[in-house]
Amino acid sequence: MSAIAAGSAGGGVVQRRAWPADLKAPSRDLVLELAVDDRVRAGRVVDGRLEVLDDDPDLPALAALAAEPGAVVVGHRAGRRAVVRRADGTFAKVARRSATRRALARLAAVDALLAAAPPAAPARPEVVTADPGGGVVVLAPAAGTPLDDLLARGSARECRRAGVLLGRALAALALAAPGAGSEGEGWPVHSPEDEAVTTRRWTAAAVAADVLDPGEAERLVARQDRALAALAALPAAAPVPTHRDLHEGQVLVRDDGVLLLDWDTAALADPAGDVANLAAHLDLLAASSPARRRAAAAAAAGLRAGLRQGGHPLALHPAGAARVDVLREVTAVRLVAVHAFRRRPWAPG
Repeated sequence: MSAIAAGSAGGGVVQRRAWPADLKAPSRDLVLELAVDDRVRAGRVVDGRLEVLDDDPDLPALAALAAEPGAVVVGHRAGRRAVVRRADGTFAKVARRSATRRALARLAAVDALLAAAPPAAPARPEVVTADPGGGVVVLAPAAGTPLDDLLARGSARECRRAGVLLGRALAALALAAPGAGSEGEGWPVHSPEDEAVTTRRWTAAAVAADVLDPGEAERLVARQDRALAALAALPAAAPVPTHRDLHEGQVLVRDDGVLLLDWDTAALADPAGDVANLAAHLDLLAASSPARRRAAAAAAAGLRAGLRQGGHPLALHPAGAARVDVLREVTAVRLVAVHAFRRRPWAPG
């Protein structure tokens, strides 16, 4: 690996994304995704020093894939995962071997469920090849218009139509029934208590890393406590199949439905989870500009219509909207912490 000395990390080095080094052990150490002379590289901040990594021993397959003619690394989180776009248009996802085995088990369970789901159910990218021992899964290119592109440049009518298709897809997913004995690696259960643990970890990580503005940490902790109290007060709801990482960057809109990317965290979870997660991300977009606010509002209106048309459990329950609002606020708290790492470029020193 190479280290960039304090004060010299300008010019050709640009921070793209940042995460806590260890979400379960909050500290000031960070993991970074960098653009170094327009090439994606992984980095980290340890004891106040920025290091740009020349290799990643936890992802041994990455070096050979990145060295292929025409290959481009499009994402790299050191020690966790990387994505390489290959010359033939396929995408190689590289992760630790244990994570790759879990992901493949998850995908097999998702495939089994989607095969028996209604036609409106979401599609997922096709696996071309898989090498669990090497920690590599190669995915075929996925056709469709990215929802984030529609929200940036599409008309209100296009955004509403996308929302309708996505709402129908989420309804079909929620109403599908995993096979007997599917809990575990295939369809693990993500409980409200799990959601609370994850939220607290992100808040604690942002506080420990000192990436929040003055006074923001206290406000965020107070907001978190209110949101999690409301979550704990919700009546129990039977968990349903969910994507569990649904945002505008995960959705490709097609003529007859949608394709969802990155099913690695799919789980049996609260029926409001996917809807609330997307709604919180749309709230962020709406705050960025008047045009985005109109697009987000159209997509949200379409989503509600699609959920009703598809018979989603939330749409059939009188308290469904209130449940979404509670989970939406929990997600919003987490997003404040997540984006705090990314909005403030790390400054050497």
